[in-house]
Amino acid sequence: MSQRDGMLREYRILRSLWLVLALQFATPLWALDSDPVAQVPQSGQLPNVLLSLNTSNGVFSPFAFLVDKARRTLTVWKNAEDTLELVGAWPTDIGRRGGDKLVQGDHRTPEGVYFFQTTQDGRAVDYTNYGVKIFTLDYPNYFDRLERKTGNGIWFHAIPDTKSLLRGSRGCVVVRNQVIEDLAKYIELKSTPMVIVDEVNYLNSKDWANTKTGLINWLEGWRQSWGNKDLDNYMSYYSEKFSSNGMNRSQWRRFKKNLSKNYEYINVELRDVQVFNQDKKIVFRFIQHYRSDKMQDVGTKTIYALRKESGYEIIGESWAPQRNLQSAFNSP
Repeated sequence: MSQRDGMLREYRILRSLWLVLALQFATPLWALDSDPVAQVPQSGQLPNVLLSLNTSNGVFSPFAFLVDKARRTLTVWKNAEDTLELVGAWPTDIGRRGGDKLVQGDHRTPEGVYFFQTTQDGRAVDYTNYGVKIFTLDYPNYFDRLERKTGNGIWFHAIPDTKSLLRGSRGCVVVRNQVIEDLAKYIELKSTPMVIVDEVNYLNSKDWANTKTGLINWLEGWRQSWGNKDLDNYMSYYSEKFSSNGMNRSQWRRFKKNLSKNYEYINVELRDVQVFNQDKKIVFRFIQHYRSDKMQDVGTKTIYALRKESGYEIIGESWAPQRNLQSAFNSP
């Protein structure tokens, strides 16, 4: 082989290598790894974590976002009278490390019932990492604080097409720009929940309805015992570790006992009961109308309960007055 032929051969090899490298770096990084494929639940299957999205007074959102970490799928569900209706399913990215979030900086996505709080323009923060839109979540929630989990800044946000949905986030739930733009219309701040679980358990409509009925009946037993001033039965619904409004269980019992003595009657009415069933943690939220011979009020209550072998027990409560709803209960 002549020197000239050798040089030509070397040139062709170098040119081929250059073309391969040029094509590789000209290809968007996200194209090297395809996005995860959203797994749509089978028809007739309902998530056991969402048991009721009832709403009739405009206080609660009729929509719920559900993140299935194992399937890397985000689904949106809508209240449909006594059942749920699937709005759609989309692929999502989650924390780069598996498991529930425990501490600041562990790069895990938390698991629980959260609510959208605020929204921001991702371009004003960092478009490369957050895309066109950001929705913040209220992590840590009640149960997280109870378990002394740390961290903050858990968001639902987008990423541009130059990023992979398989890269793993620092704990946030992530979708494509167009997806978050499309889903924004289902989000009502402070009202729409995003429920995040390791893996969604789907039930047929009959089993789903039975699970829902069991929890609603338990809540109804709590309501009736309160209205009947049956203090022993009422307090049987409360955990020994219960805490609310600065009171422990013993203080709560004394508080309720004094009210029962002072009021001739107590009537408690619940409306728009929503139920979120996250493993051993149950969240009820509803509109509560409380009446007695001496006072009445209307507001939204959230009950946090834990599933035990013997049933359920209330670990905490929160209350927010809603005086604008008084007319709804006074109407026939």
